[in-house]
Amino acid sequence: MPPRIAPVREPDEEQREALAKTLHVPDGTPVNVFATLAHQPQLTRRVNALGGYFMAHGTIALRERELAILRVGAAADCDYEIGQHRWIAANAGMSAEEVAAALDPQSDHAWAPADAALLAFVDELLATGTIQDATWESLAGWGDDGRVELLVLVGFYRMIAGVLNALGVELDPSVAEVIGQ
Repeated sequence: MPPRIAPVREPDEEQREALAKTLHVPDGTPVNVFATLAHQPQLTRRVNALGGYFMAHGTIALRERELAILRVGAAADCDYEIGQHRWIAANAGMSAEEVAAALDPQSDHAWAPADAALLAFVDELLATGTIQDATWESLAGWGDDGRVELLVLVGFYRMIAGVLNALGVELDPSVAEVIGQ
């Protein structure tokens, strides 16, 4: 499916300002998600602020963050999110087997107990919109702040996945090349 809204490739001044703090591919072009959202610069800035929080200021460790995001991307069947985060996960030290298992809730991968609890938390939130007491307690070591951050992370990436899918945002060529798509 071609994109419903083409990414902005020749931004006006307001769009350039909104895109200045977003992620860019190696050639300096803003990634397609932000180039598409740039049609609404104020929205772009706010989406980037929240997403940027997780990337630069969040307390969730990189590997665990990527494990959760991959599961969200798979649940939403979002090729863009999966593609972007597949290579981030690899850079975070996740093996190809772990990435594949994170993308497949039916996988029989032998997760460490902490990873299994994290994935169960994400799966339950995505399936039911809430977390049962036992699931909440399974991540007690994260503390309330960590669990709240995880809830918002999952919600944010689920929202972004829906936007990406509905708009038909295409995977950035440099990412597609890295992951072999």
